[in-house]
Amino acid sequence: MRRIFSGIKPTGLLHLGNYLGAIKQWVELQNKVDESIFCVVDLHAITALRPENLSENILKIAAWYLACGIDLEKSKIFVQSMRPEHAELTWILNCFSTMGELNRMTQYKEKSEGKKDSVSVGLFDYPILMAADILLYSATDVPVGEDQKQHVELARDLAIRFNNIYAKSGSGSRDIFTIPEPIIDAGVRRIKALDNPLKKMEKSSASALNYIALDDSPDEIRKKIQRAVTDSSDEIVAREDKPAMTNLLNIFSGVSGRDIKSLELDYRGKNYGEFKKDLAEEIILFLKPKQKKFKEIFADKEKLRQILTDGSESVAPIAKEMLGKVKKAIGLGI
Repeated sequence: MRRIFSGIKPTGLLHLGNYLGAIKQWVELQNKVDESIFCVVDLHAITALRPENLSENILKIAAWYLACGIDLEKSKIFVQSMRPEHAELTWILNCFSTMGELNRMTQYKEKSEGKKDSVSVGLFDYPILMAADILLYSATDVPVGEDQKQHVELARDLAIRFNNIYAKSGSGSRDIFTIPEPIIDAGVRRIKALDNPLKKMEKSSASALNYIALDDSPDEIRKKIQRAVTDSSDEIVAREDKPAMTNLLNIFSGVSGRDIKSLELDYRGKNYGEFKKDLAEEIILFLKPKQKKFKEIFADKEKLRQILTDGSESVAPIAKEMLGKVKKAIGLGI
């Protein structure tokens, strides 16, 4: 049985990078696997920030999941903190992890650079919570970007370590944890920041010119694309020495479904102004039906809360059974 698990933090505004790099892939995968579980990972949201309007943002993320094509007939969606098993399994996995493993996590090193004594313990422990999310539901496949692959590898290491300790070979005992595989779609291009194509698009960026939010108005989109940084030469091609234009072409390809080579041919000899004008209109056209659906879904918050409650109840048997197996194997409880 193939089961996928993934989630997004309810911090900042969902942007095109979130859609093209993650949600679009989820929508496609839900038609190819046996079961899909998508979570609003709110416990992850408080590891490094003190986000404002967190409960409101949780509902917004869930509404965007649905507006972008997550189908409740094929997938379950719920809120991480509604299932206490996540936190309990995290503590248990902490006791099977080492400081050395967590110190090697690239994201922790990047986010704590220059301030290691003041960052939260939660930021350091973030990968263990992510491992618990994945292992709790026996996920076989975890769609992630390249920057999250290391965290899935840690989840694999912890699952193998736990299984080696508690699943006794030849005694009839079976492995407790499923070993997850990261899914990194080579065709998914990582969307970079509009104001710095050497960094990824960040929904919690201090500058709104960093990203195109999924709920940006047409005027906002036009303004942001117009002000997006470009490379020194005016050639419209995707190339290693042209990171800004490569990023804009990746976005154009993602929202239009067109191959980059065909876009390069269409804009051969044209200037950045023409290209940016067309790109902005393509993004507006692409987002319009999703924005309309989002507004309809988000308008009925009680229904949305019920969807998330139902989702939590539907995954509860899976989470409870796995946590029970883990505790029994260790000898916790009486």
